[in-house]
Amino acid sequence: AEAHGGLDINHPAGTPIWTPIAFEDQYLFNSLGGGDNNNRWRGIHTWPNGARWVVQVHHVIRVLAEEHAPVPAGFRIADGAGVLCGSHEHSHFVFKIEDYGEEILLDPWILFWQMYRDRELTRA
Repeated sequence: AEAHGGLDINHPAGTPIWTPIAFEDQYLFNSLGGGDNNNRWRGIHTWPNGARWVVQVHHVIRVLAEEHAPVPAGFRIADGAGVLCGSHEHSHFVFKIEDYGEEILLDPWILFWQMYRDRELTRA
């Protein structure tokens, strides 16, 4: 089980948020402009077998891509850590898989760990 519905990472308001994988669809599913109390972004990647990976980032200041347009891996999608952050500036990350009619929440650290590992390998 997970305690907070994802992973909070403390960083200053305006910190760039990059896409870890390509997304065919991405959009704000909550927004200040829509009357919500937070800006929450969601990217969706659908695999050939129909499984979907869903990555979310909450507390974003602004999204830098046109909603519902595809974006590649490594795209600067947003500026984070600036909306409804409470006592400290942070971004909240969610990673889930939708497959076989089920939704499974995963620890988003899996994505960060792989990105850091890939970065180490490309520097060698």
